[in-house]
Amino acid sequence: MKTGAPSDAAAPASESRVYVVSGDVYVTQGKHPAHRVVKSEPIASDTLVETRNGSAALLKFADGQVVTMQANSLFKVREYRYDPKHISNSSAVFSMFQGGMRFITGLIGKLNHQSFRLSTPNVTIGIRGTEFMLVMDGHSMYSRVLKGKIAMTNAAGMKVVRAGHTAVVSSSVKLASLVSGSAIPAGTFGALLAVPVEPSAIPAPAPEPPPVPAMPVATPVAAVPAAAETAPPIETAPPAIPEESPEPEAADEMDRNSRSDLAVVGKVGSLGLGAELALGLTDSLGARIGLNAFNYNYNATSSTVNYDFKLQLQTVSALADWYPFEGSFRTSVGVMYNNNKVSLAGLPTGGTYTINGTTYNSTDVGSLQGEMAFNKVAPYIGIGWGNPAEKDKGWGFTSDIGVLFQGNPKTSLVATCSSAIAGTASCTQLQSDAAAENTKLQSDLSNFKWWPVASIGISYQW
Repeated sequence: MKTGAPSDAAAPASESRVYVVSGDVYVTQGKHPAHRVVKSEPIASDTLVETRNGSAALLKFADGQVVTMQANSLFKVREYRYDPKHISNSSAVFSMFQGGMRFITGLIGKLNHQSFRLSTPNVTIGIRGTEFMLVMDGHSMYSRVLKGKIAMTNAAGMKVVRAGHTAVVSSSVKLASLVSGSAIPAGTFGALLAVPVEPSAIPAPAPEPPPVPAMPVATPVAAVPAAAETAPPIETAPPAIPEESPEPEAADEMDRNSRSDLAVVGKVGSLGLGAELALGLTDSLGARIGLNAFNYNYNATSSTVNYDFKLQLQTVSALADWYPFEGSFRTSVGVMYNNNKVSLAGLPTGGTYTINGTTYNSTDVGSLQGEMAFNKVAPYIGIGWGNPAEKDKGWGFTSDIGVLFQGNPKTSLVATCSSAIAGTASCTQLQSDAAAENTKLQSDLSNFKWWPVASIGISYQW
């Protein structure tokens, strides 16, 4: 945190103000006694703001930062400096002691989030482009993120909470954890959502009723002693708040630990060796693009001919992932550019070929070669585990199980005649038998239209 003096271009303190939304709002500036705010007044560093029963307040800072406070809340502006020309010289350091508050990030938090810090009794909050609410319920603090994400750091570690999620932390030595809506006490955030976030939206106070004229009362002529003057009520200052012990810089921790929505994945599976780039779109949606490739040779017999097969795997994938539950399970759909193909060469057995039931000497056959290809555009559907672009850690594990529909294979088997039978009826018969063998081969390989996909991988998110 930079502590140098603000430049001459720093925004004047009067641009940061506290507004009374309703009820009684009190401010303590430095060592001065507390006083009640009338409508609004400037706010600066070392200022304590208190809302009492039935009251609410709105704090609007020069950089656009907004803090709203529900009743019975206590908030301190420890340090606030804003230099619009040099955001790196700006800082916003706040403390929340009790009650409930809503925070909407200003320019300092958006452009220089390391300079924003919010400490609470249970955690220190770091932000990144954020709108969130905090409410103390006994010893527990509930946080709900409306936009962006926050990092909640204490002695137990750090928990990153993203938009749409709610977390609870019960003490400064327990890690924050996500909670479902049914586990949140009823009405926890209702009062905060009712507090306006713009001064222009603050409702005008109801006009006071006109005074009722007093009825004249006859009094004795004798002098009546003057009534003792009633002393005005003394406004008491809020209880002294002990200085907090130094806590870790959550914003700096977030820089080191919170990562982008991009991840790379290395994988191996039935499509070969692959690499993917994963992108997190929302908490439940993601996208991946990838490349897979591998070559493999094997020998097998199809129909009556022994073949030497060369399998070439080559695909480019574009997939959409949906995470229906809060976790790593996903369903995936997409399409692949499918350049998978198989090259084959017939091999003689015992010095002869048997092609379509006809036996030929190996000296009669110049070559027996072919290729099996598939549809270039192939749909994919599957399920998987792991969300590399959602986890706020470097390394992760992923897996996929699915099927690729690549269509019926298209085979081409061609036999050439050796010079010994070229131009003879035997050559014509060889080529006719090769065409019939091609039909049988295509039937034998029809199961390849569905290609099973299974893979495991390691991901890294930066």
